[in-house]
Amino acid sequence: MKKRYLVIIFLEILIILASNCSNPESVEEVDTSEWKLVWKDEFNGSGEVDLSKWEKPEYNRRNNDNGKDGWWLKENSYQDGNGNLVIEISKIPNRNNDNDSHDYATGAIRSKNRFEKTFGKFEVRCKLPTQPGWWVAFWLMSESVVNVDSSGEDGTEIDIMEGFGWTDRINQALHWDGYGDDHKSAGNSLAIPGIREGYHNFTLEWNEEEYIFSVDSVETWRTSAGGVSKVPAYIKLTGEISTIPWAIGDGWANDPAYGSFPDYFLIDYVRVWERNE
Repeated sequence: MKKRYLVIIFLEILIILASNCSNPESVEEVDTSEWKLVWKDEFNGSGEVDLSKWEKPEYNRRNNDNGKDGWWLKENSYQDGNGNLVIEISKIPNRNNDNDSHDYATGAIRSKNRFEKTFGKFEVRCKLPTQPGWWVAFWLMSESVVNVDSSGEDGTEIDIMEGFGWTDRINQALHWDGYGDDHKSAGNSLAIPGIREGYHNFTLEWNEEEYIFSVDSVETWRTSAGGVSKVPAYIKLTGEISTIPWAIGDGWANDPAYGSFPDYFLIDYVRVWERNE
C-alpha cells in the first residue's frame, strides 16, 4: 500500500511539472522588494496588438538575389484571443517579381518610440516554434548601435534569446560598433533539452556593470563584453527567415524547404522591471 501511495505521489509531481512547462498561466515570481514593474504587455486581446505599445515594421527583411526572400509583414503578428501574441511564418506569393514561385513571411513588433529604457530586468515567457527553416528572437535595440568607437557603451544590440524550430540550441549575443567592417560581437550558445516544449522564460538583467542572462530563472551567461551600453533600448519580438547559405545549414536555422508551414512563435507576456531605490 505504501509503495502504491509513493507511486501516486510521484505521478502527481510529474503532472505538476508538465503543467508548469506547458501552461502559459504559470509565471515566474519576481521579488517585489527588489524590483518594481514599470512596463508590460500580457497579450490578452484578440486580433491587432496594442499599437500604443508596439510598432509593426513591414519590408523585405532578408533579400536573396539568388532565391526566396524573407519578409516582415504586419499581418503575421497578432493576438490569438487566448493570451498569446502570435508571430507566424507562412509562404506568400512572390513579392519582388524575381522568378521565385513564392517568398516567405514572418512577423515582428517593436516598442520603438513607445517604450525605451536603460537598465532593468527584461523578461519574455514564450513557446518556441517547431519547424526548421526560421529563427525567433527576443532582443533589445538602440539606434546608436551603428556608432563606431570600439565600445558598446553608446549602443549595443542585446539578443536575450534567439531560438529555432529544429534544434534545442539557444543563442544569447551582443553586437556593437555597427554591422560593417568594424562590427564586434560576443555570444553564448547552449543546448537545453526540451526547450521547444511548452512555455519558458528568458530574462536579462542589465545594470551599469554587466548583463546577466537567464533561462527559467537559471543564470546562463554573465558578461560586460564591449562595455555595457548606457543608452536606452527598445524591445523587439521577431521571427526571421533567410534562404542564403549561412542561414540554411545546421549552424543556424536549417532549410525552410524542409518545414511545414504555417508555424508559430507564441508569446505569453513581456515584462520590464527596474530596481527599487
